[in-house]
Amino acid sequence: MPLSPSSFCTINDFLSGEIDLCSPPEIFIRISQALDDPLKNANDMALIIEQDPSLSARVLKVVNSAFFGFPATVKTIDHAISIIGTKEIRLLVMTTSVVEKFSSLPNSILDMREFWMHSLKTALFAKFLADHHPKKRQLSSVFMSGLLHDIGRLVLYTKAPDLARAAALHVKANKTKDIEAEKSIFGFNHAQLSGALLELWKIPLSIQHAATFHHEPELASSHLEEVHIIYLANLLAHADSSSEESINATVLPNDKVWEKVGLPYGILSSVSEQVDEQFSQTYALFFN
Repeated sequence: MPLSPSSFCTINDFLSGEIDLCSPPEIFIRISQALDDPLKNANDMALIIEQDPSLSARVLKVVNSAFFGFPATVKTIDHAISIIGTKEIRLLVMTTSVVEKFSSLPNSILDMREFWMHSLKTALFAKFLADHHPKKRQLSSVFMSGLLHDIGRLVLYTKAPDLARAAALHVKANKTKDIEAEKSIFGFNHAQLSGALLELWKIPLSIQHAATFHHEPELASSHLEEVHIIYLANLLAHADSSSEESINATVLPNDKVWEKVGLPYGILSSVSEQVDEQFSQTYALFFN
């Protein structure tokens, strides 16, 4: 049975209004302004971050973790910026701030632990693929792309929980794709909403495209490697990562995605063990 379109006509209509979730974290705005200001430098960025002791602690916790793997302890935000760079620290601040921003959503709306577990696994699979890619340096934002690729779901479930649940029930009852059910009822899907929200926040274009096209990478016109990496990472995150057999069956050797991603199928042989190990270490960094 087809779903009836809702009163939300466009993505812009949906993102307008008083909903606080559609506003970027204030700290990210200030850091972005400092980064774009030729009169500001890394010290100015450090001062902005240090004004939020909780954020400073979280950033240093991540920088000193196995995620980055630095040999010596990084004790100050200044030092962190000098090591990983201003653009990387901006992405790290954005990631930790967004997680905190959405952390208060009640589980009655959406299972938040399940949501962030999938998002983090997608991010880790994406990072694994990027780390083995010949263009690794140009793909440094894939972790954030993976973590934020489904952010539109949170807006759907917050602003229109009944309609979002109706779409989810339609998927289960009719075995259709979630993006098709959402398109029927909203006029757009969660991936398109994710990309539009990230555009509103002025997040880098590669991250916007990765979110927008993570179900339909063939529609992307730029940043194709990052888009296909997030597409593949999302598929792998939905599989049973503890089972190498499940991982290998998710995407077949002759799938065209391997050509698009620019990696061999054999890369999957070690991915499940590495991602599972990193997941247990990384989850506590962002979600405790």
